[in-house]
Amino acid sequence: MEPSPGDPGRPRRTGPPPARQRVRAARSPDGGRNRGDRARPASEGLPGVTPVRYDAVETVARAVCHEEGSLLLLTDFDGTLCEFQTDPEQVALSPARRQLLASLVEHPRFDVGIVSGRPLGDIKSRVALDGAVYYAGLHGCEIEGPHNAATAPINDAELPDLAEAATRLDVIAAAVEGAFVECKRQSVTLHLRATTTEDRRRAESRFHDDTRDLLARQRLRLQPGDCILELLAASSWTKGDAVIWIRRDVERRRATSVRLVYLGDDQTDEHAFAALGSDGVSVAVGPRPSGARYRLPDPPAVEHLLGRLVEDITTA
Repeated sequence: MEPSPGDPGRPRRTGPPPARQRVRAARSPDGGRNRGDRARPASEGLPGVTPVRYDAVETVARAVCHEEGSLLLLTDFDGTLCEFQTDPEQVALSPARRQLLASLVEHPRFDVGIVSGRPLGDIKSRVALDGAVYYAGLHGCEIEGPHNAATAPINDAELPDLAEAATRLDVIAAAVEGAFVECKRQSVTLHLRATTTEDRRRAESRFHDDTRDLLARQRLRLQPGDCILELLAASSWTKGDAVIWIRRDVERRRATSVRLVYLGDDQTDEHAFAALGSDGVSVAVGPRPSGARYRLPDPPAVEHLLGRLVEDITTA
């Protein structure tokens, strides 16, 4: 793996400025009061819908801490540590959640890392933790640890297709109120969270029509997400690659094996869940279908879990 080229800075954004749109904070299904203390369905009372069963925070905490030894806690950012916002620039880590993470970072049993689709420089500035923290940006393409760093190489043949994709997505975004395009080093993303349901469906249909030939060239790959459609360079790494790299680095530094815990809400996090191994603890956040072993409802429940882990290490 090649050394990281450094902080790429903030991504380019095109389309209507999201700052002008009304931002509405996400809420948990029970109005924000429930913190995941009991199992509950995500679709309770809806006819014809199979309920999603959430695990109690205590159940997940026991799964994490039931064995002695070193733990590597990795977590997604948007939708897991923080509630979604219509404008991604407005997403912020709360002081309470930052302090809980800091307490885990300071404990000798834990290593902590953030694995995000945001560029490395962006996620580092938003999390802003002191100490030996791992950061992985661009879905694992940029990784920085306390002593080592890595970045996925990009094939020069993929760059023209990324540029062409950005041009096509700009046209789609210009025709849809609330849509905008985000260009990163190895991807281009169409954001649709601030659009109406009808406009979103039209934009998604046009996206698939307008990018079919680009994907057929096999130099880009499609990564759908929560109200986003992202095209990445085919050679780019995944969050699963980041999990493997970080685990090896931690085990090399500690000179012992570590047990992995990963929390994530997005389809991109499935690559990370698959990389954990049989002894890992995978935790999906929200109702999206997932192969994770455990499930919590929302970021407030994740905050409660972090608090429970801090309680466990301080009373042990």
